[in-house]
Amino acid sequence: MGAAATLFFIALLFFADLFTGRYMLTERDLGPYFIPPRFFWAESIRGLDFPLWNPFQFAGSPFFANPQHGMLYPLNMLLVFLPFDIAFNAIILLHFFLAGLFVYLFMRDWKVSPSGALLSGLIFMLSGFLLSVHSLLSCLLSVIWTPLVMLYFRRALVDLRPRNVILTALFLSISFFGGGVEIVYGNVLLLLLMVLLESPSEEGSEKWLERPQRWRSRVNGMKALFWVGLLFLSLSAVQLIPFLELFFHSIRKDGIPYAEATIWSFAPKDGLLFFLPDVYGYFLDMKKYWVSQCWFKTLYTGGLPFILSLVFFLSGKRRKCFLALLLVSIFLGLGRYNPLYPWLFQYVPFLSGIRYPAKFLYLFVLVLAITSGLGFQRLEEMARERIGTGLNPLFISLSLLSALFLVFLILGHGEIASFLKERGIDDPNFNTLSVNLHHAKRFLFYLAVFFLLLRVGYETNWRPWVKALLLLFLVGDLFGNMGFYGMEKTEDFFRKTPILERINGDRSVFRVFSTRKTIAMDAPLLIGNPSPFEVLKARHLPSLHLLHRVHDLWGVDVIRLKRSDDLYRVFTEAPSITATNLIDLYGVKYVISVTPLDESPDFERLYARLEGLSGKEEDLLKANTVKLYRYGKAFPRAWLVEKARVMEPKAMLSRMAEKGFDPRQEVLLEESIPLGSISPREEGGEQEGRAELLSERNNRIELRVKTPRPAFLVLSDTYVPGWKAFVDRKEHRVYQADYAFRAVFVPEGEHRVVFLYRPLSFMVGLVIS
Repeated sequence: MGAAATLFFIALLFFADLFTGRYMLTERDLGPYFIPPRFFWAESIRGLDFPLWNPFQFAGSPFFANPQHGMLYPLNMLLVFLPFDIAFNAIILLHFFLAGLFVYLFMRDWKVSPSGALLSGLIFMLSGFLLSVHSLLSCLLSVIWTPLVMLYFRRALVDLRPRNVILTALFLSISFFGGGVEIVYGNVLLLLLMVLLESPSEEGSEKWLERPQRWRSRVNGMKALFWVGLLFLSLSAVQLIPFLELFFHSIRKDGIPYAEATIWSFAPKDGLLFFLPDVYGYFLDMKKYWVSQCWFKTLYTGGLPFILSLVFFLSGKRRKCFLALLLVSIFLGLGRYNPLYPWLFQYVPFLSGIRYPAKFLYLFVLVLAITSGLGFQRLEEMARERIGTGLNPLFISLSLLSALFLVFLILGHGEIASFLKERGIDDPNFNTLSVNLHHAKRFLFYLAVFFLLLRVGYETNWRPWVKALLLLFLVGDLFGNMGFYGMEKTEDFFRKTPILERINGDRSVFRVFSTRKTIAMDAPLLIGNPSPFEVLKARHLPSLHLLHRVHDLWGVDVIRLKRSDDLYRVFTEAPSITATNLIDLYGVKYVISVTPLDESPDFERLYARLEGLSGKEEDLLKANTVKLYRYGKAFPRAWLVEKARVMEPKAMLSRMAEKGFDPRQEVLLEESIPLGSISPREEGGEQEGRAELLSERNNRIELRVKTPRPAFLVLSDTYVPGWKAFVDRKEHRVYQADYAFRAVFVPEGEHRVVFLYRPLSFMVGLVIS
């Protein structure tokens, strides 16, 4: 209880800046990627509208199927019952606490002393790794459950009773519901290594054999892994099956290009991040963002964990599995710096669908924390048994050496700085030299203190006050990461821009398009009094539009539909926005652009963000300022077409890229048309029918249709399996139309048409779970 309270208090203290006002953690992916969908589904559930589908992004897309939205993650229920900003921050802080607590429980299950277990928990909780992934939320939510997965699987290897198997599978499932699919992938590999490399003794779960494992033990281990896997598949089926369906319709199906997948690999030089926070200044310049490894902003753990871990590996027991995990973690994390990774990428199942190998370093950091506690316990044993006396002079010598280097850096600061600058060890290749020198001095100070305390601990047989001092200095060292996170005032985050105020004032049915150049994070943007967050909001990312339920033709997602992606590329890679008629097909009424569109008579400029800028208005309008245009020929989201053509998907996409393709006059289908369903229009007969959108919820859209002849009702909403159409309550076939959208055949007359999203994958998964 005391350890839990200590971890909880330290976690709160680490984020103390959050409590100085009404703030939200918004750094990096939190603001544009994780917050908007969570806000959307929390509001939807409050409104009793479970969002299997998101109608606001990508012209509609599957929502629940993406586990990164965390809809089934238990702790995310706080988003429904508490004010959103408070709940969102609380979830992140709670996971830092749980990360430390779960490692502590794992260590205590190994019969490690409370001090050693607390030390391991603090190292993992305050590590630079965990701070880095707080903004990569799906990783944070998934990775903290790994210690409990290890704990109960270890017990299952000793005693294959249902409780151990069920709890292992349960925690593995919760990890999957957190959205970190890659973490679950790594955890399955972790369990396999535990089966192959460790064998439990028959004396109890706290003891493990060091001799070669017997065949019978491995067979029992594989049985445990089989039952855990089977139960995991059953428990997670409600999320897993929809996810797999989405995966096989997404850009990930055929794998990710090797260059893209491995762009953030753990370079050998990044090992310095464990000792000097942000030594290369990766986040000081966006030019470095996609060139260097920027998945971790820091990995800082300081020197103590490496010292204690080394003690364990040199003199401890039960080392084989932990050493294998360290090596596998580094082997995978190196990515493109590993000459064997291209082979793994090609032949290991699902690895080609995983981006950024650096994320596999989570196992390294976790094992480092665990073996630090085991190393500390080994030092306690040495002190009690009065063995290892040779360490005493070594520790005091290393303490003095660290102190001498520190004094050298302080007294020779100017000369050392000049020497390093001459050799290019400064911005832009590194962080600013003053920052790196400060961190180097800090590292040496704590290193000297830690070596001294290890010596004193041995001499005093690790009295409580020495342990307390060691833990206190460890916290002080790791609190060097404190405040190294981004936050914004809640009211500022949710405040609408002037452009969104104008768009939200229009109550008609339409979509918005923020041009590709406008949303490109590396494109220059001219706004008055810019701050990083104001620049982000000024770009009008489609994901931020979701906060205000604005229908957008695009979005931000890592598992987006391939058909949607293909069509968007055709649209945005055309010479101009009107070079094709796809702007009509998408139903766009408002365009947000940094490129002037005033020369086209089809676009009316409604607003330009020029506040705080100096210069002539005419010149500013030609510059990269953000402008809002209204498209004068805005097309509705639903319309009737009598002419239909059947084409292959590839030919269809080519046809739609032509200006001659007019979605008002023809619909392109991939399947045969019902015989006799379309009749030619008679001269002098009644002209066009009409389609009116009556209501829309997340998974349902209702329209009133009136047509003088049989026709296809085309809806510029994305098609995926699971959509059903009912014409006057009778189910009709839904066609995949115009490459990515939906159509249904309606007979002549007036009808009520309802589209419902009822994916079979969700229903099957729900029944299984």
